[in-house]
Amino acid sequence: MKEQDSIPPSENPDLSEEQQNKSEEQRINEIAEELRNLDDSKNPEWDGSEAEFVEDDDSAEYEIPETGIKLSYVLTQDEMYRCLYHSNTFKTKGARAVVQSIILAVAAVIFFIAYFMSDNQYGGYNIFFGIVSLVMIAVIWVVPHLHMKSMAKLLADGKTIETEIYPTHIDIGRDDGAWSIELDGSSEIEEFDNIFMIYTQKGQNFAIPERVIEPEIYNDIRAILMSGTKPKDDEE
Repeated sequence: MKEQDSIPPSENPDLSEEQQNKSEEQRINEIAEELRNLDDSKNPEWDGSEAEFVEDDDSAEYEIPETGIKLSYVLTQDEMYRCLYHSNTFKTKGARAVVQSIILAVAAVIFFIAYFMSDNQYGGYNIFFGIVSLVMIAVIWVVPHLHMKSMAKLLADGKTIETEIYPTHIDIGRDDGAWSIELDGSSEIEEFDNIFMIYTQKGQNFAIPERVIEPEIYNDIRAILMSGTKPKDDEE
């Protein structure tokens, strides 16, 4: 059973029934707006995975009927690598890596020019620091890539991920390992390489490959995710 992070609407003394109804209506309108903005021609290729509609057990306890969509899938090693790359596991990448590489390349050129144009006792230091600059460029680009490849291979262990997507939240996993993401605008979302990546305020990340979503419900799921989150800020 998922964690209960907020007081059920039926038990919240601070909200009147009229306010609760307005809140639900606003959430429905946000999802409807996202659906109107979607283009059917952009649906990704589907890998044949099956989804099913499920009822939220917790909402049933408070007589608030809520239907969700259940997905089961396994992340591939390549998908895991892409998720690690976009999750800021390594800060030195993208634009930052390019800037640092340019600075080091300029430094290397200066050291090598100083070495060839001087015959003094410091020539050995110039060639040494020039080589170090080139090595650091290789470290910036090669080491993070190899580390993420290794981590992706370890994390892509073939375990099935089970998730249930509701208009107001996402339930992930089962039993003791279960957790939830509230779709209240507090989490960020990023879409890359046909993957939806959600970043919570608690530092948790969750990925849904678009390939596992049936074309018939793709727009519905995308509208729910986009209306319940905010775009990820690019720190690069």
